Formats: sequence, C-alpha cells, structure tokens
Amino acid sequence: RPTPGIFFSHNVNSVLENVTVHYAEGMGLLAQLCENITLDRFNVCLKGPNDPRYFTTQADATHFSGCKGAIISKNGLYEGMMDDAINIHGTYLKVISRVDEKTVIARYMHNQSWGFEWGRTADEVQFVRSETMELLDGTNRIAEIRPYDKNQIHGAREFYIRFDEPIHPDINEKSGFGIENLTWTPEVNFSGNTVRNNRARGALFSTPRKTVVEDNLFDHTSGTAILLCGDCNGWYETGACKDVVIRRNKFVNALTNMFQFTNGVISIYPEIPNLKGQQKYFHSGIVIEDNEFDTFDAPILYAKSVDGLIFRNNTIKKNTGYKPFHWNKNRFLLERVTNAKIEE
Repeated sequence: RPTPGIFFSHNVNSVLENVTVHYAEGMGLLAQLCENITLDRFNVCLKGPNDPRYFTTQADATHFSGCKGAIISKNGLYEGMMDDAINIHGTYLKVISRVDEKTVIARYMHNQSWGFEWGRTADEVQFVRSETMELLDGTNRIAEIRPYDKNQIHGAREFYIRFDEPIHPDINEKSGFGIENLTWTPEVNFSGNTVRNNRARGALFSTPRKTVVEDNLFDHTSGTAILLCGDCNGWYETGACKDVVIRRNKFVNALTNMFQFTNGVISIYPEIPNLKGQQKYFHSGIVIEDNEFDTFDAPILYAKSVDGLIFRNNTIKKNTGYKPFHWNKNRFLLERVTNAKIEE
C-alpha cells in the first residue's frame, strides 16, 4: 500500500490536530501496529470549490491496521476519496501448515497486506473457521513467533508461531483456519465528522472492542455509509464486532453505486461462504438509534449473522434525488439474525 500522505508504524500516543491532506497517491493516513491515535480536525479534502481536482486520495482517507488502545477520529472532513473515509481492522493469518500440537506456520494472504509485524510473545489470539466464520471456543497466547520465509520481519509473509496451549485438532493446512490477534484491537470513537462525495463506502469497523459512531454526516457516500465487516477468505480483515453504538448520525443519499458489501445504508456484512452451515453468529451487540436517513431508495439496514441487533427511534425520509435502482427492495433485510428489535 504505497505512497500514503502520512504513515505511522509502531507509534504510541499520536495526535494529529488541524492537519489537512489535499492529495495523496495512496491513502491519506496509514497506521499499523500503533497504540492510541487521536485525529482532531484531520481533513482529507479538496482545496475548495475551485479546486481543479475531482478526488483527493487514490484509496482510503484513513486506514488503521493492527492497532490497539484507542482510535479517536473527530471533527474531520473527508471528501472525494477513491475509497473509504476510515477503515479499522486487524489481519487474519491463514494456517498453511500444522507443525505439532502447539505450532503452526501461518501466512498473510492478501497481496496488499503483508511484510510487517503481526504479533508478539504473550499476545492473545483466537481461531476462526474460514468457511463459516465461526470462532473456536476459547483463546490462546503466543509463546514464540518469528518470520518463516525471511530472516527478518520486514518483508516477511509467513510466520512460525508456537502457542502456550495445544490447539484444536481440526486446525491444519487442509481445514481452512485463520488466526486473529486480539491484543492488537482498538476501541473506536468516530464522531462529529463529515464524509461526503467519495467513491466507495463511508466508514468500516472491524474490532471486538467498544465502537461508537455518533454525530456524523454521511452525505453521498456512493456505497454503504457504515460497514461492519469481517472476512477470512478475500481481504482477510478481522473480525467480529461485539459492542457497537451508531447514534445521532445523518445519512443523505448513500447507495448511488453498487460497490462491494453495499446491501444497505448500514451494512453488517461479514463474508461467510457457508452461511447455511454456520451454527454460531459472527457479530453481536449492535445498537442503531436516533439517526436520520434521507434516501431516494429502499434499503436502510442489511445484517448477516448477528446475535443482538437493535434499531430504534430512527427517522427515515424519502426524497427524489435519484431514480431507485437497488436490487434490495427491503427497508430491513436480515439474514441469519437473532435477538433483533426494530422499533419506534
């Protein structure tokens, strides 16, 4: 992921205040393996109404990979990106070889996400079955980790990982398992921001820790405004959300394009190849309340594999800004969702 405007790696307690990126060949801000980042009035935007450019960054405005602590993004303006305003996730390693009952060889899979540190001794991890995105019960810890295909971490794609406890007998190179590093997962607060006129989606969150998305304006985000994802098959971006609050946001005419994962203005869309075979649920603990949806088309909320979903006290307004065209004609489309409430 070359040529970001700003690059953070292994930073601690970083604060960006009143910083503006007008253009970058890659992402506006790329941060990996950092702890505690605050963006206050961080902008990725055009220079004004007379700026001859049509877009600002070739990819995400801000992108956080394998960070921990707290990520706070507030009072920013994100416009004209060729991808998302913010994407927060970890990275699954795929198990490609079982060495013994405590040891595996695991690999970074996506061609845009490898070559950097993945974990450290004593980090807490869990295992996910790629086909159904079901987590194995319990967690484990790393006893030893070292690069396997290189002599150093920089540039490595494969890692030798030994765990404190024996791993499940099913975990091997044939059964399709990913490893998630739980230690390097952040709490998130995304508030008071404006996201508008960009190409792909608005905000993407994939972390099991508390996530609050409040008081934002999502104006013509092209695809889904907010996406809760999770994918151990293509992008290999972790993981299950367990505590999410989306409140007091305004959404204006999202879904003018059909990009990936764009089944509703808010899309809870983990990639699950065998949903029928899934016994557990992936996401949980999601509350969507006191928001305003101003839309020309039908779909508001899409959710897949969720245990615990509340949609309450939201306002939906219909406009004629565009001709409705989305394949999803449902205000609410829920697939394999339990303990759901849609009210007021």
